[in-house]
Amino acid sequence: MSIISLELNRPGEPGQGPSSSVHLIEQVQTLIRGVALHAIESQPEEFAQLQRRMGEIADSLNRESSADDLLLAISKTLFLTEDYNRQAAVIFKAQVEELRGMVSKMTETMQFILSSSETSVKQLAFMESQLQRANTLEDLRQLKTYTSACLSMVRRESTRLQTEAREKADALKNDVERLSARLKLAAVEESQDPVTGLPGRAAAEQAIEEKVSAAKPFVTALFLMDRLASINGRFGHSVGDEIVVSCAHMLAKKLSGATLYRWSGPGFIALFDPSVGLADAEKQARQASSQELEKSIDSDNRMVMIVVGISCHVQQIPSKATAGELFRRMDGIMVAGQS
Repeated sequence: MSIISLELNRPGEPGQGPSSSVHLIEQVQTLIRGVALHAIESQPEEFAQLQRRMGEIADSLNRESSADDLLLAISKTLFLTEDYNRQAAVIFKAQVEELRGMVSKMTETMQFILSSSETSVKQLAFMESQLQRANTLEDLRQLKTYTSACLSMVRRESTRLQTEAREKADALKNDVERLSARLKLAAVEESQDPVTGLPGRAAAEQAIEEKVSAAKPFVTALFLMDRLASINGRFGHSVGDEIVVSCAHMLAKKLSGATLYRWSGPGFIALFDPSVGLADAEKQARQASSQELEKSIDSDNRMVMIVVGISCHVQQIPSKATAGELFRRMDGIMVAGQS
């Protein structure tokens, strides 16, 4: 298995010295703090916690930090950012659903007001016709003239309000329909990993929650690719994405009786059918992860062979487990595997 690392300094190259590594570390510290500072604020407490944790990661780097320390800090930053964005998306969706409910209630209320206005106009017209019958009484002539003028003004105002309310109700209805369409599209995009085409983390979490709700034991296998962050940092994300796709194809081909998901970063998770026992799942997972991925690339006008290993973690989930516990356990394994 090849170990690929990012060197802060390359001896022998002009312009490289201790100051260059310090300068790089300072840039990374600034980048980490900038990522935290420009995150979308969903909840004040969560946003403050993100700022604090990002600051701790940045402060952990110093002049003595090695390349592995730098890569670990970057990996932690990416993990925190992804986790924060996922939680923020849940909060935003809840707020959007609440807004949709409020708009729906408002639309119903406007429709009721419109109906009431039409009824009021009819009642006012009836009152006017009754007053017309009283034209033989001298003492009611002034009252009839005044009342007719008032009723005419009320009708004009009622018609204006009715028209405005109808236009606003139609506009709100159109906004709700457009918002619903965007939410459905966002849900589809979120449930699919754009790199591999596999179902993404949101789909995996939903499937796990359904399995946990069934209160029956099931088996999961978490697969982790070695040094993906290092490959992305040294050769670019396009090379890293190609290796991720190759890994996805290999795992999907070798696993039977299981659904494969892209969990996040270097991680994939397989959820086995209830008919697949722990021993069979472990055998499939070991066989699927036993083969190393190899890729040749052209780097600095020379061919470089990249070899990536895959580790797997198989576990049987008891019937009394909770989805939250399982999510934290898998994320903990990922963090430990990247450190």
